Amino acid sequence: MSSSLIRSCAVAPLFVLSLVGCGLDEPALIADTDSLPDLKPGTMPDQSSKIDPECPADLVCEDIPAAYKVRDAATGSYGNYDVANRPMDGQAIRYIVIHTTEGRWDGVVSHFQNPSASASAHYLVGSSTGRVAKFVSPKHVAWHAGNWYFNMHSIGIEHEAVAIEGKMWFTDAMYEASAKLVRHLAQSYGVPLDREHIIGHDEIPGVTAARQSGMHWDPGPYWDWDRYMQLLRAPLPSDVDPGQSGSPIVLRPGYATNLQKGSYCFGSSGMDCRDVAEAPANFVYLRTAADPMAPLVENQYLKGWPGDRLNNWGTKLGTGPMYVLAEQKGDWSAIFFGGQKAWFQNPGRSLTRKASAMMITPKSGLSSAPVYGVAYPQDAAYMPPTKPVAMEKIYDVPAGQRYALAARTTGDYYWAKEWVKSYDPSKLIVVKDGTEYFQIHFNHRVAWVRAADFELVSTP
Repeated sequence: MSSSLIRSCAVAPLFVLSLVGCGLDEPALIADTDSLPDLKPGTMPDQSSKIDPECPADLVCEDIPAAYKVRDAATGSYGNYDVANRPMDGQAIRYIVIHTTEGRWDGVVSHFQNPSASASAHYLVGSSTGRVAKFVSPKHVAWHAGNWYFNMHSIGIEHEAVAIEGKMWFTDAMYEASAKLVRHLAQSYGVPLDREHIIGHDEIPGVTAARQSGMHWDPGPYWDWDRYMQLLRAPLPSDVDPGQSGSPIVLRPGYATNLQKGSYCFGSSGMDCRDVAEAPANFVYLRTAADPMAPLVENQYLKGWPGDRLNNWGTKLGTGPMYVLAEQKGDWSAIFFGGQKAWFQNPGRSLTRKASAMMITPKSGLSSAPVYGVAYPQDAAYMPPTKPVAMEKIYDVPAGQRYALAARTTGDYYWAKEWVKSYDPSKLIVVKDGTEYFQIHFNHRVAWVRAADFELVSTP
């Protein structure tokens, strides 16, 4: 990503509020649309007399518009989202991203209504009662993912919770209201109800190598993905994992009985680091060998982080996403994970289920192939007034490794910065080309690779 197109935003330590993650790659300039009543953000139907099509008919969504103001006329900086017309403008909505707020309802409302926050989400679900608020219409691009590509193509839903205390906040009312909302949005916008498209903030990659370590880890280890997918009426696979190397699998360990422990650094200083009691969790730890004493795997961007830190996403296989079984040794299974062969205890293959997917591997003759955090067009696609937006490799897939193919797409980028010069909706440009990309889970996070670097592989 060209530095001239990157919004400045301090990356907070992972123990700080989830909301600190600003939009990152949003264009730098935009106009105040107060002079354009038909484009005013937050103009929602009066729910006392009309049905809001952006909310299920049997769920009340309070209208609490997020701020949309110019903050500094001299520099053109603004907050807290981008005007769009998805999907009619060519930006398909493909993902719904699950977040936790790391704070209480009123603080979140205040944050999103502060135009200096550089953050917003489309919806918020409350903890105790499942109360729902809408801050940004799904047609607009909220700044919630910390990755401009995923902002372009997703709806962000915050949940009133502190990730490390998840079990205290994730109530029946919250799960049920959230699932009802997501089912409605998925049906409205054609989002597949699977774990490759209903994803956590912790599964969003950084745009550049430098941003990987600062990416967020919510909704955290205590969000019950198995239960949530059942509430979405899209349960995770149930077929027995045959233990055949080279085949796609998913982790489905049974949340209630999957007891995990770890450590965490509490407080704003991050210095109060201590053990966290064993509790039901949505992950298993990954090791470098089929041995309970073997070191945990390490992500190249998280070197020096204790492997058992519950916000260290680099050591954990999460519930639901597809991976490829690399090897089976007795009660240990290995998957291809972030370019490594990562092992976890899987007695009788009871923690995994068979998945159905094509797989990809680097093309013959390549020693490795690059992995990206975005799927942007090539330079030639950017015609004036737009300018090429750089893509940076964040990982490499070694030759011989396989990853499950989750989706295919072609490159696109939403160019909104010319809007400020003319107030002309035609200046809100979606740049596209035919560059084909494959979506995979490379480590704990989603990633993109260019189809030209890979070949398809079927299940053995």
